[in-house]
Amino acid sequence: MFFPIEAIVGAVTLITFLLYFLCTKESQKHSKPLPTKIPGGWPVIGHLFHFNNDGDDRPFARKLGDLADKYGPVFTFRLGLPLVLVVSSYEAIKDCFSTNDAIFSNRPAFLYGEYLGYNNTMLFLANYGPYWRKNRKLVIQEVLSASRLEKFKQVRFTRIQTSIKNLYTRINGNSSTINLSDWLEELNFGLIVKMIAGKNYESGKGDEQVERFKNAFKDFMVLSMEFVLWDAFPIPLFKWVDFQGHIKAMKRTFKDIDSVFQNWLEEHINKREKMEVGAEGNEQDFIDVVLSKLSKEYLDEGYSRDTVIKATVFSLVLDAADTVALHINWGMALLINNQNALKKAQEEIDTKVGKDRWVEESDIKDLVYLQAIVKEVLRLYPPGPLLVPHENVEDCVVSGYHIPKGTRLFANVMKLQRDPKLWPNPDNFDPERFVAADIDFRGQHYEYIPFGSGRRSCPGVTYALQVEHHI
Repeated sequence: MFFPIEAIVGAVTLITFLLYFLCTKESQKHSKPLPTKIPGGWPVIGHLFHFNNDGDDRPFARKLGDLADKYGPVFTFRLGLPLVLVVSSYEAIKDCFSTNDAIFSNRPAFLYGEYLGYNNTMLFLANYGPYWRKNRKLVIQEVLSASRLEKFKQVRFTRIQTSIKNLYTRINGNSSTINLSDWLEELNFGLIVKMIAGKNYESGKGDEQVERFKNAFKDFMVLSMEFVLWDAFPIPLFKWVDFQGHIKAMKRTFKDIDSVFQNWLEEHINKREKMEVGAEGNEQDFIDVVLSKLSKEYLDEGYSRDTVIKATVFSLVLDAADTVALHINWGMALLINNQNALKKAQEEIDTKVGKDRWVEESDIKDLVYLQAIVKEVLRLYPPGPLLVPHENVEDCVVSGYHIPKGTRLFANVMKLQRDPKLWPNPDNFDPERFVAADIDFRGQHYEYIPFGSGRRSCPGVTYALQVEHHI
């Protein structure tokens, strides 16, 4: 049967309006007020134009910070149909990640999670539940445990030492400019693939699969940030008809990523099958560790062992790649522009370590000022200026406001960590503020949560800090 295009468009419009009114109908039974909703929203599309056509190229977190200055640290808007809650004060952050931690433990559904994230099997995309708990336990207790990372200490040290020596050689042998951002990216990526898959990587030399994965990974990062119609208007039409071409691009990128992970996994399975009994003491990378913990017949929430392993490995790559290199980049830039802090750090290293050997991870505990520098860089430039969005599974109260079930939570960490009520001269680079302060990275000090807070905080904190301090 043939349906005119006008009828199809009319039906879609009607369905969208019905969904809009269902989503925006707020219950009047609750006793708490709703947060301020920023003005300028349109029916159905909400505030999409407010952010897309503002001519402001600054990061989204900074735009939301300006709105917080105008409307307060707790406000809402709509990105299409979904309601978004933005919080940036100590009190609101604590309400979300302490009082309401379990309620805000879910993730919103994004199309990239389905097409690029192994159907939301990746740890940071999975909804809170038995699968997520078991997977996070596996990562924290087995893959990224202190004892496991200790076994990789020599791998990290050798890789960092070799990269720094190569950098010195290039500086002394070539007067042309060296891009330190690229050098850091190569160093960090080499560390990641060595620890995860046992691969030795150097740009332009070696494993073609690793190079292919690196390129696909960059495509993943771009596609995961794209505006996708379905994310704002979750109706089947925007899956059936790929108006923007994003779904096609996601499928192509996922195919490249998955083929590399599948090859790595098969290599490790074959290696384990050839190992003699008692050879378990051989050096293990992260894929080996996960394989040793999950049987071939493993099935959880409908996900096979191979899918869980590939999704878990991909999560580890994302956590490490997204955090370490960018933060070290900012740290070097801040030190270059703050010579007094750089001089103090050098003097501390000369005093505590000496000039006749490399700094080792065991030295870090004695380098108090270096630790303060790392904390201050993370305060000014957190790895995620906005935490990965959360979603509440039931109605709750944040800072005295009623928050309806299904609201997407954006925690503005950049705004929080530059709040003048919490941090004197918040835009100044001042490591001294952390020298005597008992504030750590674990998310229990709600004025300082560079790696998130609550049960969905970043599981890779220990690894990230070990590498950042060392470099």
